[in-house]
Amino acid sequence: MTRQRVGIYNRWLATLGGGEKHSLAIAEYLSQFHEVEVISHLPVAKEIAAERLHLDLSRIAFKFIPELSVFELPQITREYDLFINASYMDFYPSLARLSAYLIFFPDKLSARIAIRRAIKQQMRVWLDMPMMVVGVCKFVSAAQSFEWHLDSLSKMRLPPSGRGYRVSFDLTVTEPEVKNISLVFNNIQQDRVAVPVAGRPIRIAVNVPPSHLPGELTILLEGAPDEAGKAKARLANLDLNLRPYQVFRRLFEQKYREWGERLYYYSQAYAILEHIDTYQILWANSEFTRHWTQKYWRRQSEVLYPQIDFAEFRIGVKQPRILNVGRFFAGNHNKKHLEMVQAFKSLVDEGLQGWELHLVGNLAAGEEHAQYLQAVRRAAQGYPVTIHQDIPYQQLSDLYAESAIYWHASGYGEDENRDPVKFEHFGITTVEAMASGCAPVVIGKGGQREIVNHGQNGYLWNSLDELKRYTVQLTQDESLRDALSHSAASSLEKFDRPHFQAQLDKVLARMNT
Repeated sequence: MTRQRVGIYNRWLATLGGGEKHSLAIAEYLSQFHEVEVISHLPVAKEIAAERLHLDLSRIAFKFIPELSVFELPQITREYDLFINASYMDFYPSLARLSAYLIFFPDKLSARIAIRRAIKQQMRVWLDMPMMVVGVCKFVSAAQSFEWHLDSLSKMRLPPSGRGYRVSFDLTVTEPEVKNISLVFNNIQQDRVAVPVAGRPIRIAVNVPPSHLPGELTILLEGAPDEAGKAKARLANLDLNLRPYQVFRRLFEQKYREWGERLYYYSQAYAILEHIDTYQILWANSEFTRHWTQKYWRRQSEVLYPQIDFAEFRIGVKQPRILNVGRFFAGNHNKKHLEMVQAFKSLVDEGLQGWELHLVGNLAAGEEHAQYLQAVRRAAQGYPVTIHQDIPYQQLSDLYAESAIYWHASGYGEDENRDPVKFEHFGITTVEAMASGCAPVVIGKGGQREIVNHGQNGYLWNSLDELKRYTVQLTQDESLRDALSHSAASSLEKFDRPHFQAQLDKVLARMNT
């Protein structure tokens, strides 16, 4: 197997949450065969990430870069043979030879955005508009025309036409090292233009043959420094001698420039599907996510469940302890700690004795999240509730091993059909708890239904009364608790390391074809 370069991007790496563990587990496996870089912005020590998430990251390089725009970041993807976007809600296009997108949950395209997008796409077709699809570092509305700032290799998608036509533009090279410009249409060299003086515009023209399919014009700046994301030329006064495009220039480039800008340059919200379509592989982290990806995006994806290394977990001597593991953060998608504390307090007030509730999680950065955690602490005062903030992995492992019951409540009180994003899209901590012999009592929504079969390896609840009732049954019946504990630990095969690696092996095979 030829060793190749793999880049994995995750804006949220420093949070070291479940999604970060999922993406770093991919990096861990691929690093056995290839050179892997994990790309992010806010620095985090690799040693801390390895200890917190219990992964072997020794073969992986962490690369921290400045925040980049939707134009700039894709240029970095060109450096890799395989690029994986593992960043939640970041819809950057990829220019790598092979690309995969890790979907934690799809962004919902509103009806308004979808209608605008469809109208815009149809107008581009009617107006025979060319589109820059690769190598754009910046788009500006200059004084006389629209202008694209280009990297050393850029590509323009040209409209089909039953007759041949001519595309022309001014190209100003800003790098003195560039001596020639190669122009390639549909992989056939059309011209090679000398650059007499850097900084002076050159008028370039290419003849496009008749075709009923879009063509692609590649502009290559020979000898340009290999600095990804830095503009090396400016393209302006773009023209096609097609009548619809002449209409565009008269109306939208000269008169209604704001509309012209919108037709050429569109925000990330409008471009989600265009960007997603640059990825050959779409991985959903659960069947729940796969379902909503199809519903929201009309795109097929395959499920790559997060890897659970069951060798890391043990079943210890169980204590009368209820456990929940989830990051402490404010907002509508929080883990519902306050609701769980209230349910536990109600159980204690109704006579539950000798049992404790333990809440474990990292604290998200920011004052609002610190205030949320303080609210949870205040709510728990006077009751046998222990809060474990930012604890080492070994301590978490011990809590899993010794806890008898596991609670999960993400999404409680929300509408799954209206706001599915607010539910647990998979639920790594539930699987980890079950692997440690905890009897799960978890909300019957979202990805939790793929993990727990009600009455067989745990309980699913939909109201706090049900949560309390199932919990009381388990606290009062040790044999029932033991039976569910055993069933839970033995029902997790599809989430194990071999299944995870088998999915990744398919990607390794594609890299070498």
